[in-house]
This record gives sequence, C-alpha cells and structure tokens, in this order.
Amino acid sequence: MLLLALAAPVQAGTAHIHFLVTPATPATGLSDLQAVEGFRNALAELAGGYTEWGPSQGASRQGGKLERQTNFSYLVAADRDITTDLVKLIQKYFTAPRPFVLHWTGTTSIPLSPNI
Repeated sequence: MLLLALAAPVQAGTAHIHFLVTPATPATGLSDLQAVEGFRNALAELAGGYTEWGPSQGASRQGGKLERQTNFSYLVAADRDITTDLVKLIQKYFTAPRPFVLHWTGTTSIPLSPNI
C-alpha cells in the first residue's frame, strides 16, 4: 500500500487549460514572422509558456457552407481563466473576427503562478 502512495503523481493544484486556434493570416501590417513571433512572446508573457501543436486543418459551417481552414493550434495552462486575454491576443496578431478558445480545468503536477 505504501508503494502505491509513493508512485502516485503529485498534484500541485488547479490549472486552467486553454486550447486555441489562430488563423494562418497575420493581422494587417504584420508579416507572417512578426505575427507568429509576437504571438508566441505574448503567450509566454501572459501564461509563462505554451505548447504549440503546429499547423492544423479545420472547418466550420458559415452561412450554410462548410468553410475549410488552415490554422495553428496551441495549448496554454494558467492559474486562472485567461480566455478573454487570449481572444484579444489572437485578434491583435491575426485576422480573426471570431477567435476560437476552448477552456476547461484540470490538475497540474507543478504549481502555476501568475505571470502578469
């Protein structure tokens, strides 16, 4: 029984997990590189880090038609819900009138601390 307790992962607390999608098109006035690097830096500053899943494909129904999109996907964990901040960052760096951010909670093996 003691071995099982020692083998169990340590849970440091609640994490707010955000899955987000950015379009491949940079905001007006930004190059592809400026948009991606600026966005990555802003994510690191806001949440302390991120996981980039890279290029992804998706589709959504708009105006009765299925619109396929090429985009980039990221996973970000934070000590609080940062959905509103993420939406603003996506709109700042990419052409995205309605950014997609999915939020849920879970537990983390390391403590997450505020980075703002």
